[in-house]
Order: sequence, then C-alpha cells, then structure tokens
Amino acid sequence: MKNSEIVDILNNLIAKSYDAEEGYKTVGASTENPDLKALLYARSQQRYDFGHELKPEIKRLGGEVKKGTTLLADVHRAWIDLKTLVASNDEQAILEEVKRGEENALEEYDAAIEKLSGFEHAFNVVSSQRAKIAISLADTNVRLSLYQEA
Repeated sequence: MKNSEIVDILNNLIAKSYDAEEGYKTVGASTENPDLKALLYARSQQRYDFGHELKPEIKRLGGEVKKGTTLLADVHRAWIDLKTLVASNDEQAILEEVKRGEENALEEYDAAIEKLSGFEHAFNVVSSQRAKIAISLADTNVRLSLYQEA
C-alpha cells in the first residue's frame, strides 16, 4: 500500500475522531446528570487527543492533514440532538447512542488496522486508540446494564 493511501486512512480516522469529539460535546451539553456530563466531556477530550496523535503520522508519511468533520457524522449528531431533546434527557437513550457510536468507531478502526500492515508506527498508534475505544465501549455497556437492572 502506498503512503498516500495510508495518509487517506489516517485522515479519515482524524475526521471520525473529531466527529465523535463534537458529538460528545453536543450531547454532554444537553444532559443535566453531572456524572454523565463528565463522562461525555472526557470522551470528547479523548477523541480530540486521538486526532492530534494521528497528525504526526500523516506528516511522517509525507502527507497533509485534512481538517473538518464528515457529513455523515454531522447528520448523526443532528439526530442525536433531536433524540436527546425529544427524550427529555433520557440518560439510557444517550448511552445507547454512545454505544452505537463506539461500535461504529471500532469497525472503522478494525478496517484501518487491516490496511496498516508494514506501517508499524501508524499501526501502533491506531491499535492503541482502538483499544481505548474498546474500553470505552465496555464501560458504556456496564453503564447500560445498570439501567436495565433498575
């Protein structure tokens, strides 16, 4: 695989990270639960950090970092906003959307990792981020199970 193809993959992950960052901020601002708000803002920061961890990899490969979010994520974020508003701060509904977002992120990262063979440093950065997303998903599942038990 060419460097330019790897740069495209990493730029896509940056865009998705910034999409998630904005989504978490948006939903975090809409909830009144301080614990949930803190969780969402922490995940927003994590995704911001992910983007900044990937930028040096793009530069190392001779590429340019693209900025912005994806259209699909903008639409998904708007749907989350509407659902959050309609659900009147339904914390379980928020967590269900967070779970769906984390599952989608894992799929994106898995697809990227498959293509990063031979690009060890980028592979390690992306694999580390994927592991953090998996931990976030596990945490979300635990939180959701608490709602289901109640």
